[in-house]
Amino acid sequence: AIVPFQLLLAFISDTLLHTLQFSDAIEALDLDMPESHKAENARRKKQNIAAGIGDENGRLPPRIKAGAKMARCILCQVELKITKSNTELKQHSENKHGKTIDICFPGAEAISAEMKNSVAGGKKGKEAKAGSGKASKKATKENLDDLLMAGMAGGPGAKKKKGKK
Repeated sequence: AIVPFQLLLAFISDTLLHTLQFSDAIEALDLDMPESHKAENARRKKQNIAAGIGDENGRLPPRIKAGAKMARCILCQVELKITKSNTELKQHSENKHGKTIDICFPGAEAISAEMKNSVAGGKKGKEAKAGSGKASKKATKENLDDLLMAGMAGGPGAKKKKGKK
């Protein structure tokens, strides 16, 4: 009865030794999981804070959005957001008071024009290269029509099948 117990003890110690050696080998490889975008951004912000770059949260200046610009109606003191088109301001001044936007929200048109200019100058990449307006839309539509017709025709060398054989 003693021999099977000694064999079992030897087997367990041998298995533990191999397990420890395997775990040491894995640690020696130093395999890490790839960093997620969230973790990457957090690491970058910590580096920015340590280097003294950006604001107190480590955000870089171009990535910090300016707060929404608000305007208060002179007649009823309602506060509305100034946008590029100012549709809410126009609707409010015309429908509620029957006046123009300049009377209800003085200076809102100038801020709106400034916003339009800043957006127009800030185009990057494909937006800056591509023309805007009806001409480019028409050219795009023509290109799509050409692609559609080529696909329907089956392209060069395509044979049309005629029913069952």
